[in-house]
Amino acid sequence: MKAFVIRGKEDCFFIETEKPQITRPDDVLVKVRSAGICGTDLHIYMGEHSMSMGVDRIPGHEFAGEVVEVGPGVKNLKPGDRVVHEPINYCGTCYACRHGQGNVCRTLKVTGCNCNGGWQEYYCAQEKQWHKIPDWMTWVQAALVEPYTIAAQVCSQAKVEAGDVVLIHGGGPIGLMCCDTAKHFGAKVIVSEIVKGRLELAKELGADYAVDPREQDLKALVKEVTEGEGVNVILDCAGLARMMNDNVEMLSPAGRLVPVAPVAVHIDDPIPVMAKQLTIIGSRLQMGKFAPVIARYELYAKHADKMVTDTFPFEESDKAFAFANARNPETGKVVVVFD
Repeated sequence: MKAFVIRGKEDCFFIETEKPQITRPDDVLVKVRSAGICGTDLHIYMGEHSMSMGVDRIPGHEFAGEVVEVGPGVKNLKPGDRVVHEPINYCGTCYACRHGQGNVCRTLKVTGCNCNGGWQEYYCAQEKQWHKIPDWMTWVQAALVEPYTIAAQVCSQAKVEAGDVVLIHGGGPIGLMCCDTAKHFGAKVIVSEIVKGRLELAKELGADYAVDPREQDLKALVKEVTEGEGVNVILDCAGLARMMNDNVEMLSPAGRLVPVAPVAVHIDDPIPVMAKQLTIIGSRLQMGKFAPVIARYELYAKHADKMVTDTFPFEESDKAFAFANARNPETGKVVVVFD
């Protein structure tokens, strides 16, 4: 079978390799049908991802496919079922795992990052890492289930609830998915973004306010929308270190800040953080979010379609990665479709 490999900076190629085999009772063998490219994949493509440096890595953690074979211990899946892959595999015994946070397990394995991923014609993993999807879902839509679980994790960490006012910095795919998720949680959402196309898409996804901060005073808008109280949640999906002090100012008492994109959290004056009793909390991957996201995916499907701006066949994976890595501001999700 064919597999797509990244060796180093922009050095990628196809190889012929053995089709994976069922070796454990709970193994499930899947024919891959679609895979999405995300920022992590592009860091691997540029030789910048610490988990994949110095090795030949088959990328891919946002992928879906059709079950072709199951081990004798598999209980809930059968050949012909359509599934999406959950890319985390954790020990179950360390402190984090014992407290329901296997997504930060000390020996965490992440498909496509520190072990090979789904950019190959067939992929085999234990049943616990596969989630059944409905027949109505297209393969392109299925490739976005995993990133929607990331947004669900972010909103969960931020404790977003109905009536909250949420400010999102950045209207890239994850920022837009956070917007979509927060809206379905019943929040009022402000998206701050400098790319016009993304602002328009944020409006289509239901953002109550879509703002270019170069043209409109974001602090003034926050004050107006919240009647001076401040937003309850800020999700930084753009990695704006320069905004940290402003974030503290714009948050309401008991507000929550989640730095979604990697960013240095430096605050000049800690007094407002204490005075408002603010929470600054991290979010990594997801934990237990596949089932609820799939259950409500009909709410997201049309928006998922709008976020996918480009598709490529599997045979043109090198072109897909080069295109995505160009980081055209108007490019949304890039999905590769297998035969």
